[in-house]
Amino acid sequence: MTTTKPPSVAVMKLSKAEYIELCDRFRDKAQQAHQESRGWMNRALLAESRLATLRAAYEPASTATNHEN
Repeated sequence: MTTTKPPSVAVMKLSKAEYIELCDRFRDKAQQAHQESRGWMNRALLAESRLATLRAAYEPASTATNHEN
């Protein structure tokens, strides 16, 4: 299956209003992707914190020290 690349924005000859609309659309998509990635990052940090708490509660102190090396 062959896919063709869309034409570059530089050769599209859009009006100023069309360029502004295109920029707004890309900015909105980028902001949404950023918010989603921050959400996943926060979930990972929470999971790491909970895991550290569980390890501290269930592993003997000497074993926990050995895992850090």
